[in-house]
Amino acid sequence: MAMRRVLGKRIVEIGEGAFDDLLARHEGVVLDVGTGDGKHPFHLARQRPDQLVIGLDAAKDNLRKTAAKAAANPAKGGLANLLYLWAPAEQLPAGLRGVTELHMLMPWGSLLRGMLGSDPSMLRGLAAVCEPDARFLTTLNLHAWRPPVPEVGDHPEPTPESAVKGLGPLLAAAGWRLDEAKYLDAEEIAALSTSWTRRLNSTRAQLDVLALTGVVNPTRELEGDPAAEPGDGHGDGAAAPAPGV
Repeated sequence: MAMRRVLGKRIVEIGEGAFDDLLARHEGVVLDVGTGDGKHPFHLARQRPDQLVIGLDAAKDNLRKTAAKAAANPAKGGLANLLYLWAPAEQLPAGLRGVTELHMLMPWGSLLRGMLGSDPSMLRGLAAVCEPDARFLTTLNLHAWRPPVPEVGDHPEPTPESAVKGLGPLLAAAGWRLDEAKYLDAEEIAALSTSWTRRLNSTRAQLDVLALTGVVNPTRELEGDPAAEPGDGHGDGAAAPAPGV
Protein backbone atom coordinates (compact mmCIF):
# COMPACT_ATOMS: atom_id res chain seq x y z
CA MET A 1 0.00 0.00 0.00
CA ALA A 2 1.28 3.48 -0.88
CA MET A 3 2.11 5.91 1.91
CA ARG A 4 -0.93 8.22 1.87
CA ARG A 5 -0.69 11.46 3.83
CA VAL A 6 -3.82 13.28 4.97
CA LEU A 7 -3.61 17.05 4.47
CA GLY A 8 -7.03 18.27 5.48
CA LYS A 9 -9.32 17.53 2.54
CA ARG A 10 -6.43 16.39 0.33
CA ILE A 11 -4.68 13.02 0.24
CA VAL A 12 -1.16 12.96 -1.17
CA GLU A 13 1.26 10.07 -1.66
CA ILE A 14 4.68 10.30 -0.05
CA GLY A 15 7.52 8.85 -2.08
CA GLU A 16 10.32 6.83 -0.52
CA GLY A 17 12.82 9.64 -1.08
CA ALA A 18 10.64 12.20 0.68
CA PHE A 19 10.18 9.89 3.65
CA ASP A 20 13.94 9.27 3.77
CA ASP A 21 14.44 13.04 3.99
CA LEU A 22 12.03 13.24 6.92
CA LEU A 23 13.84 10.44 8.73
CA ALA A 24 17.20 12.14 8.19
CA ARG A 25 15.94 15.40 9.72
CA HIS A 26 14.65 13.86 12.94
CA GLU A 27 16.02 11.89 15.88
CA GLY A 28 13.61 9.00 16.21
CA VAL A 29 10.08 8.22 15.04
CA VAL A 30 6.96 7.92 17.19
CA LEU A 31 4.08 6.00 15.58
CA ASP A 32 0.59 6.31 17.09
CA VAL A 33 -1.56 3.46 15.74
CA GLY A 34 -5.33 3.94 15.61
CA THR A 35 -4.84 7.65 16.25
CA GLY A 36 -8.52 8.60 15.82
CA ASP A 37 -8.75 12.37 15.41
CA GLY A 38 -4.99 12.67 15.87
CA LYS A 39 -4.87 14.89 18.94
CA HIS A 40 -2.43 12.63 20.81
CA PRO A 41 0.31 12.83 18.14
CA PHE A 42 -0.33 16.57 17.76
CA HIS A 43 0.37 16.93 21.48
CA LEU A 44 3.50 14.75 21.18
CA ALA A 45 4.86 16.61 18.15
CA ARG A 46 4.66 19.90 20.04
CA GLN A 47 6.53 18.38 22.96
CA ARG A 48 9.20 16.69 20.83
CA PRO A 49 10.21 18.92 17.91
CA ASP A 50 13.34 16.82 17.27
CA GLN A 51 11.31 13.66 16.59
CA LEU A 52 9.10 12.69 13.66
CA VAL A 53 5.61 11.89 14.94
CA ILE A 54 3.20 9.86 12.82
CA GLY A 55 -0.50 9.32 13.47
CA LEU A 56 -1.97 6.38 11.56
CA ASP A 57 -5.63 5.49 11.20
CA ALA A 58 -7.87 3.54 8.83
CA ALA A 59 -10.53 6.29 8.87
CA LYS A 60 -9.18 9.30 6.97
CA ASP A 61 -12.16 11.55 7.68
CA ASN A 62 -11.40 11.49 11.41
CA LEU A 63 -7.95 12.92 10.69
CA ARG A 64 -8.86 15.80 8.40
CA LYS A 65 -9.30 18.63 10.92
CA THR A 66 -6.16 18.00 12.96
CA ALA A 67 -4.15 17.11 9.84
CA ALA A 68 -5.03 20.45 8.26
CA LYS A 69 -3.92 22.24 11.41
CA ALA A 70 -0.62 20.33 11.46
CA ALA A 71 0.06 21.09 7.78
CA ALA A 72 -0.33 24.84 8.25
CA ASN A 73 2.59 27.22 8.22
CA PRO A 74 4.56 26.83 11.49
CA ALA A 75 3.96 30.52 12.17
CA LYS A 76 0.25 29.68 12.28
CA GLY A 77 0.57 26.62 14.51
CA GLY A 78 1.62 24.02 11.97
CA LEU A 79 4.04 21.23 12.89
CA ALA A 80 6.65 20.19 10.34
CA ASN A 81 7.53 17.08 12.35
CA LEU A 82 4.01 15.62 12.22
CA LEU A 83 2.46 13.31 9.61
CA TYR A 84 -0.99 11.77 9.45
CA LEU A 85 -1.16 8.59 7.38
CA TRP A 86 -4.29 6.86 6.12
CA ALA A 87 -3.90 3.09 6.47
CA PRO A 88 -5.11 0.19 8.60
CA ALA A 89 -2.69 -1.38 11.06
CA GLU A 90 -3.16 -4.68 9.24
CA GLN A 91 -1.87 -3.19 5.97
CA LEU A 92 0.86 -0.69 6.77
CA PRO A 93 2.12 1.75 4.13
CA ALA A 94 5.02 0.63 1.98
CA GLY A 95 8.27 2.22 3.10
CA LEU A 96 7.16 2.92 6.67
CA ARG A 97 10.14 2.15 8.90
CA GLY A 98 12.49 3.49 11.54
CA VAL A 99 9.91 3.57 14.37
CA THR A 100 11.62 4.00 17.74
CA GLU A 101 8.47 4.36 19.84
CA LEU A 102 5.01 2.89 19.22
CA HIS A 103 1.77 3.98 20.88
CA MET A 104 -1.63 2.31 20.71
CA LEU A 105 -4.04 4.11 23.02
CA MET A 106 -7.46 2.73 23.92
CA PRO A 107 -7.54 0.32 20.95
CA TRP A 108 -10.92 -0.88 19.71
CA GLY A 109 -12.19 -3.28 17.07
CA SER A 110 -9.44 -5.09 15.19
CA LEU A 111 -6.74 -3.20 17.10
CA LEU A 112 -8.05 -4.46 20.43
CA ARG A 113 -8.27 -8.02 19.09
CA GLY A 114 -4.72 -7.76 17.84
CA MET A 115 -3.34 -6.31 21.06
CA LEU A 116 -4.92 -9.18 23.00
CA GLY A 117 -3.00 -11.65 20.84
CA SER A 118 -5.89 -12.74 18.61
CA ASP A 119 -4.16 -11.38 15.49
CA PRO A 120 -0.41 -12.05 15.79
CA SER A 121 0.10 -11.07 12.14
CA MET A 122 -0.89 -7.48 12.99
CA LEU A 123 1.58 -7.40 15.87
CA ARG A 124 4.34 -8.86 13.69
CA GLY A 125 3.61 -6.31 10.97
CA LEU A 126 3.98 -3.46 13.44
CA ALA A 127 7.18 -4.99 14.79
CA ALA A 128 8.55 -5.10 11.25
CA VAL A 129 8.50 -1.28 10.95
CA CYS A 130 10.16 -0.80 14.36
CA GLU A 131 13.83 -0.43 15.12
CA PRO A 132 15.51 -2.85 17.55
CA ASP A 133 14.54 -2.03 21.14
CA ALA A 134 11.73 0.32 20.12
CA ARG A 135 9.61 1.22 23.12
CA PHE A 136 5.84 0.76 23.21
CA LEU A 137 2.91 2.09 25.20
CA THR A 138 -0.57 0.59 24.99
CA THR A 139 -3.52 1.60 27.16
CA LEU A 140 -6.53 -0.68 27.54
CA ASN A 141 -10.01 0.59 28.36
CA LEU A 142 -11.06 -1.94 31.00
CA HIS A 143 -14.73 -1.04 30.56
CA ALA A 144 -14.56 -3.08 27.34
CA TRP A 145 -14.97 -6.05 29.71
CA ARG A 146 -17.88 -4.53 31.67
CA PRO A 147 -19.80 -6.15 30.07
CA PRO A 148 -17.46 -7.82 27.56
CA VAL A 149 -17.59 -6.54 23.98
CA PRO A 150 -17.15 -9.08 21.15
CA GLU A 151 -13.58 -7.94 20.47
CA VAL A 152 -12.27 -9.26 23.80
CA GLY A 153 -13.39 -12.78 22.95
CA ASP A 154 -12.54 -15.26 25.69
CA HIS A 155 -9.85 -13.04 27.21
CA PRO A 156 -10.71 -12.16 30.83
CA GLU A 157 -10.34 -8.59 32.04
CA PRO A 158 -6.61 -8.10 32.54
CA THR A 159 -4.98 -7.00 35.76
CA PRO A 160 -1.33 -5.97 36.07
CA GLU A 161 -0.41 -9.49 37.15
CA SER A 162 -2.56 -11.40 34.66
CA ALA A 163 -1.43 -9.16 31.77
CA VAL A 164 2.21 -10.05 32.34
CA LYS A 165 1.46 -13.74 32.77
CA GLY A 166 -1.23 -14.09 30.11
CA LEU A 167 -0.61 -11.42 27.47
CA GLY A 168 3.16 -11.40 27.91
CA PRO A 169 3.80 -14.72 26.10
CA LEU A 170 1.33 -13.85 23.30
CA LEU A 171 3.08 -10.56 22.67
CA ALA A 172 6.52 -12.15 22.93
CA ALA A 173 5.66 -14.56 20.12
CA ALA A 174 5.22 -11.53 17.84
CA GLY A 175 8.40 -9.77 18.95
CA TRP A 176 6.95 -7.58 21.71
CA ARG A 177 8.36 -7.83 25.24
CA LEU A 178 5.91 -6.70 27.93
CA ASP A 179 7.90 -5.22 30.80
CA GLU A 180 5.25 -3.59 32.96
CA ALA A 181 1.48 -3.39 33.39
CA LYS A 182 -0.06 -0.79 35.69
CA TYR A 183 -3.32 0.99 36.37
CA LEU A 184 -3.37 4.67 35.45
CA ASP A 185 -4.67 7.34 37.78
CA ALA A 186 -6.90 10.20 36.61
CA GLU A 187 -3.97 12.56 36.03
CA GLU A 188 -2.12 10.02 33.88
CA ILE A 189 -5.25 9.32 31.83
CA ALA A 190 -5.78 13.03 31.20
CA ALA A 191 -2.14 13.37 30.13
CA LEU A 192 -2.74 10.96 27.24
CA SER A 193 -4.39 13.90 25.47
CA THR A 194 -6.91 11.93 23.42
CA SER A 195 -10.49 12.88 22.61
CA TRP A 196 -11.55 9.29 23.24
CA THR A 197 -10.38 9.27 26.87
CA ARG A 198 -12.10 12.62 27.47
CA ARG A 199 -15.37 11.29 26.08
CA LEU A 200 -15.14 8.11 28.13
CA ASN A 201 -14.35 10.10 31.27
CA SER A 202 -17.43 12.24 30.76
CA THR A 203 -19.79 9.23 30.79
CA ARG A 204 -18.70 7.51 34.01
CA ALA A 205 -17.67 8.37 37.55
CA GLN A 206 -14.31 6.61 37.14
CA LEU A 207 -12.44 5.49 34.02
CA ASP A 208 -10.31 2.38 34.56
CA VAL A 209 -7.32 2.06 32.25
CA LEU A 210 -4.47 -0.45 32.23
CA ALA A 211 -1.18 0.67 30.65
CA LEU A 212 1.18 -1.85 29.07
CA THR A 213 4.77 -0.80 28.40
CA GLY A 214 7.75 -2.63 27.02
CA VAL A 215 10.02 -3.13 24.05
CA VAL A 216 9.47 -4.21 20.44
CA ASN A 217 12.24 -6.24 18.80
CA PRO A 218 14.23 -6.55 22.04
CA THR A 219 17.91 -7.34 21.63
CA ARG A 220 18.29 -8.56 25.22
CA GLU A 221 16.09 -10.40 27.66
CA LEU A 222 14.83 -9.08 30.95
CA GLU A 223 16.83 -10.04 34.00
CA GLY A 224 14.76 -12.46 36.04
CA ASP A 225 11.29 -13.80 35.30
CA PRO A 226 8.71 -11.09 34.55
CA ALA A 227 5.90 -13.59 35.13
CA ALA A 228 7.13 -14.11 38.67
CA GLU A 229 7.57 -10.39 39.35
CA PRO A 230 4.90 -8.57 37.35
CA GLY A 231 5.22 -4.89 36.79
CA ASP A 232 8.66 -4.36 38.31
CA GLY A 233 9.95 -2.82 35.08
CA HIS A 234 13.56 -3.82 35.75
CA GLY A 235 15.73 -4.98 32.93
CA ASP A 236 18.21 -4.06 30.31
CA GLY A 237 17.92 -0.80 28.49
CA ALA A 238 15.94 2.35 27.99
CA ALA A 239 12.86 2.81 30.10
CA ALA A 240 9.51 2.27 28.43
CA PRO A 241 7.56 5.45 27.66
CA ALA A 242 5.66 6.81 30.59
CA PRO A 243 1.90 7.07 30.09
CA GLY A 244 0.93 10.48 28.86
CA VAL A 245 4.30 11.49 27.45
